[in-house]
Amino acid sequence: MTDLDRPLPLGGINQRASLGYLLLHANSVVATSQLVRALWGEEPPPTARKILQNAISSLRRTLADGSGGNRSKLLVTHAPGYVLRAEPATMDNCEFQELARKGQAALAAGQWDEADRQLRKALDLWKGPALADLVEEGYDWPELTALQNARYAVLENRMDAVLAAGRHLEVIGELEAVVSADPLRERLSQQLMLALYRSGRQAEALGVFRRTRAALVQQLGLDPSPELRELERAILDHDPTLISGGGAAVALAAQPAAAPAPLGEDRPAKTPGDAFPPAVPPRPETAGIVGLAASPVHGQDEHKRVTAVFVRADTSGCDAPPEVLDRLLQQVRSVVRQQACLYGGRNHGGMGPITLALFGAAQTQEDDALRAVRMAMDVAQYSEQGVRLRVAVCSGDALVLRGRDAEVGAEPIDVTGQFLERGLTLLFDARPGIVRACDDTRQSCAEHFGFAAVGTVADGHDVTVALRPGLASRTYLPFVQRDRELKQLGWWVEEVRRSRRPHLVTVLGAAGIGKSRLMHELRRDVAQQTGMRCLVGCNRTLSPKEPYTALAGVVRAYAGITDDATVLEQGSKLDAAVTGLVGTGPISTQLADNLRSLVTSEPGLQQGLMRPAQRRAVFTAWRRFIEELAAREPLVVILEDLHRTDDVLLEFVGDLTESVGSLPLLVVVTARPELVNRFPYWASGQRNATTMSLEPLSRTGIGALLSSVLGPDTDAGASELGATLADQSGGNPLFALEYARMLGVAVGDPAPLRASCARTWRPGDKPPVPPRVHHIIASRLDTLPPLEKALLYDASLFGSPFYDKELAALSDRDPGEIQECLGSLERREFLQRCRLGPELGSIEYDFVHKLVSEVAYSRMPHTVRAEKHRRAAQWLAGQTNRPLTPLVHHCRQAVQHTRKANLPAEDISARVCDILIGAGQQAWQRRAPEAARFCYRSAREFCSEGEPQWHLLLRRQQLEAKSPS
Repeated sequence: MTDLDRPLPLGGINQRASLGYLLLHANSVVATSQLVRALWGEEPPPTARKILQNAISSLRRTLADGSGGNRSKLLVTHAPGYVLRAEPATMDNCEFQELARKGQAALAAGQWDEADRQLRKALDLWKGPALADLVEEGYDWPELTALQNARYAVLENRMDAVLAAGRHLEVIGELEAVVSADPLRERLSQQLMLALYRSGRQAEALGVFRRTRAALVQQLGLDPSPELRELERAILDHDPTLISGGGAAVALAAQPAAAPAPLGEDRPAKTPGDAFPPAVPPRPETAGIVGLAASPVHGQDEHKRVTAVFVRADTSGCDAPPEVLDRLLQQVRSVVRQQACLYGGRNHGGMGPITLALFGAAQTQEDDALRAVRMAMDVAQYSEQGVRLRVAVCSGDALVLRGRDAEVGAEPIDVTGQFLERGLTLLFDARPGIVRACDDTRQSCAEHFGFAAVGTVADGHDVTVALRPGLASRTYLPFVQRDRELKQLGWWVEEVRRSRRPHLVTVLGAAGIGKSRLMHELRRDVAQQTGMRCLVGCNRTLSPKEPYTALAGVVRAYAGITDDATVLEQGSKLDAAVTGLVGTGPISTQLADNLRSLVTSEPGLQQGLMRPAQRRAVFTAWRRFIEELAAREPLVVILEDLHRTDDVLLEFVGDLTESVGSLPLLVVVTARPELVNRFPYWASGQRNATTMSLEPLSRTGIGALLSSVLGPDTDAGASELGATLADQSGGNPLFALEYARMLGVAVGDPAPLRASCARTWRPGDKPPVPPRVHHIIASRLDTLPPLEKALLYDASLFGSPFYDKELAALSDRDPGEIQECLGSLERREFLQRCRLGPELGSIEYDFVHKLVSEVAYSRMPHTVRAEKHRRAAQWLAGQTNRPLTPLVHHCRQAVQHTRKANLPAEDISARVCDILIGAGQQAWQRRAPEAARFCYRSAREFCSEGEPQWHLLLRRQQLEAKSPS
């Protein structure tokens, strides 16, 4: 309450509560009994009416003070109570309602900017919760709830206007804050999902859906609304209606019905579980290029390792009218799009009978090639009315292009690289129904598929058969420097056996650090103990239809179900296993039925298509299955790679040991470190839970590992190579072995290193990053937010170590923003602080793993590197306390990368020459002649004899020679 913008002092809580309630019913008579109930509830004190009369009298005096008594007419007695009279123009609530009405009218008329303006003004009237002081005192009147709901409704309407205007990037931060505070408001969650999707952040949009669904189930026991579920499905399908066109608002309605079947046919509609639904996709001209990646900087392109799947519809065996043929081709494009999305790729459009899907262009995955081949194998089996598909897979280096004016987070608009031409050559030579792959793809997938070389096209291989995945850990290699962790796990095994109480152990470690090998050793130790059982489930699936393969693996291992068993055999073994545990009867039948969708491959039972109620039933059955096993004998359950699963399974596993009761059950989970940042359970302590982290091996440990594949140290070449690989690997066993394999060592065959490696490596050489290691690191980089990723790219130009203030030279960012990003990169274990810098307030940083710097640097196009090196040189030239060697290095790199980009280098050479001349002049002025001469000598590298700068350098040297040192 204010008087001419001057706050009016109010008395105690009774005065404030009375005034607040009367304001909520301004210009309406409020009965005394109604006020009494509002202030004291159903059990007021005996003197409640007297207290209320005193409060009203005090309010009248307060309103009259300072206004000559005129305000005493505002609060009057009116049987059967009181009325507070006020002009609507003087009340924020009334002004809020009027602005909300105007904004709603503009929204209905399609005037997005006007609606945003009016609704924003309405929201600006709020300075916090309505009557916040009364809420703190415990007053929860329905009128306050209605007022807060009205505020949310205006906010939701404003978000509709902004999204319809195409300004989705503006509201992501605001939406994230309000959805985080109130996750039960589904309309705001829908708007956040839509804004994220339009910004190229599909994974985060789906994460919002998962969190909202979890909140609804936990707090209300409800499933998400049909509209929210439909939006999730539209995002997964990349429905083009989600991209607003012409400023039209997007209606989150059901998908349009499928196109009718061709004339003369009466085919039943396929179920959602079918591999190739018949829905006809949008026309090609309306389908855009789909991607997920966040651009590292505004409009910047990237070098990436991309795998492409080429699909060509062979219509030579189809005798159909053109309109029928068109529908068949549309259906082929729909199949390709859906299968690509299923395996984590993106449809890149097509022309005529050829369709292209890309893996790794938008969001790099460490197994992009494997995903692409599996998608290709599924698509190659397609056949419809004589139309068969020719499929080829090709991998290679690519430049992922984005528009020069692209917004941060924009999707890739094009991909270029020689591998595309190779892929087309393979496609036109491929046979229908057979997948043809390039040699790079073959090498990446050799452990998972069989390949047969073909002589018709160089570099071509036909995929012959899918191999059974082997154990990730290489058990033929020595088990080094993990004895302490194995003893800790062994201690928990004995503790669970002794106390008969469940416990959860989470083993965190980076990719390739040795988690799977540690689990292999634990499994072997448990198997040697009498009266204990160990079951392992791995979540290494590539298909979102099977997100719970870790749980399935445990059941299949106990029941003895193999991958090559028929559906009938799988069901029979499952029934026998369940009957052996709980006997016959309704419990046994229900348990087996609920577990069937986990362990069998029967069509229509895919895990990813489970409804929430069905999923809860499956989880309950799996927990009962584990309880029955643990009740018989102590049980160790190992669930590997749990970071690949969804939040629903993470929550279930996290609460498992809290919900099974007193049973001798040890659950061991392995995951990447990002699991802690992704799901809050693993970031907080719980009873009966332990977390351990696997650190990198020491140089001695890596040396022992490499000795088993490189041979004894008596070979001087092997000894020096082992030292080089140990240094490059950073203590990661997988990285060390990948380096050895890349250099020609037959990893898997303990034969010593001989001439094969000598042909590919010379002492003193720095080996390049192996492809698999590059993919692992690149996939981590693509999980970073755009600004942090851009900052990491900038840091890679300076190498290790670098200073925070150096990064400001490469961009126009605020120092506070840079510090915030550096802190986040430190928490994500990309960077680490070394020491304080040479200047007050500066900090020296280093890359946790130097390979991260190499991979980040390699992903920037040469033109971008050249410009950033020039800017770094320009900045260093003005720093008198820095050595001159880095300055010359950046100058040389700027010219070198300009030439690698096949651009004229005269201009950049002249610019860096001027930079060095300027640095030399500064050095001469501060009486540092040796530094000045060094700059002048270096500058001569970048100008030719006869140029103006050449003569300037000669004159400078002549003046220096005449001047005393």
